[in-house]
Formats: sequence, C-alpha cells, structure tokens
Amino acid sequence: MSYGLQVVNDSGAISLDSEYARLCVFHKGTYTSGASVVFQNIVDTQEPPLVFIRPPNNGSLIQMGVLLEGSAGAWTGVTVTGGPVHSGNIFVAAFSSKPLATYGLRMWGADGKQLFDSGTQAAVFTRVMQNWTYTHSTQSGQGLITNWYSIPMNYSLGDYLMLNNGTMPMMGGNNESRRTGLQWDFPASLIRISVTTVSNPIYFRLQAVFCKILS
Repeated sequence: MSYGLQVVNDSGAISLDSEYARLCVFHKGTYTSGASVVFQNIVDTQEPPLVFIRPPNNGSLIQMGVLLEGSAGAWTGVTVTGGPVHSGNIFVAAFSSKPLATYGLRMWGADGKQLFDSGTQAAVFTRVMQNWTYTHSTQSGQGLITNWYSIPMNYSLGDYLMLNNGTMPMMGGNNESRRTGLQWDFPASLIRISVTTVSNPIYFRLQAVFCKILS
C-alpha cells in the first residue's frame, strides 16, 4: 500500500490493510442438514458467501452439500444438504463488512466499499490440503465413471471445512462437466470426495480449505 492504514501482528503478518477487504463473519451458529439457516446479517456481495461447517464427530459417514438462498447482492440464508441427517456448527463469511459497531474502527476502500468494522468478527484461513489419494472407481449402468479420493483429517485443530468448492461442478479438460460429492468419514478419519462424468481423468487437485473465526 502507498498510503492508508496497515496493521501488522507480532508475527509480522498483515492483519488489516486499507486496500484489501478482510474475510468477515456475517452469520455463526448451528445447523441441521436439510433445514434452512437464516443469516443474522444479509450478505450484500455479488459473489456468493463462503460457508464453513464443523459437524460433531459422531462416528458416522456424512454426505455434505450447500444450497444458498437469496441472490447476488442479497444472500439471505443457506441449507446444508446431504445425509444421513447431521448437525453441527456453521459460520458464513464474505470479503465485505457491515456497519455494526456503535464505537471503534470502521474503514472504507478507495471505491467507497466498507472493508472493516470493529463490531464484525474476522475469519482467517488456517490450511489448504490437496494431497488427495485416489482410492477406486465405479461405473454406473449409464456408463458414468465415478472416481473416489480421500485425504487424512485431523479433527483436533478446531477449524471449519469450506463447503463451496467441494460441492460445485468441475470442468474437465475434455469440456465435460464433472459432478462432485463431498463426504466426512469420521470412522476412517478421512475427508472423501467423488467426481463423476463420462470420461474421467484420475488427476485431481481440488483444495480442501479450512478456516476459523478470530477470537
């Protein structure tokens, strides 16, 4: 930055910069799969907000998906999909901010967009994992090939898994859409993902992204 405000923590990492928006929390609470969660604060970004969940370790294998409610500029809620029915903690964040504090610090960028408000909690990405292990493939009666991958899961760190990228369609090199499925396998201490399409390459490097709320 050439001018403005920059806050650096004890480790030398930039915590706040007047040229860049922080990842701020718009909603936090609990969820039950299949039930709508209404946001505490409407997310007014054009891009969809990021959804992070932390289900309890109940010793089962759960399927996970995400269905956002509302539209660009007014995201109002989310439904965590998948079965069997499961519940846990959730928070929703976006690279934006809301004017919530009655006193403290509020900051805007050069374009007039609010970047920070001291009444809004910030979130930070903790780790990104993409060292997936290919386990096996199956083929449906219609000829669709599903590849399965897994990655070790350390659940003791207290962070949350982002659902957005793990449940969105992927485009293959042959321009065919690939459908993804995300699973949390507690008995095996793994996160699993499946990729389904007609012609399915084994190569797979999608990131599993984790995040936590700053206290």
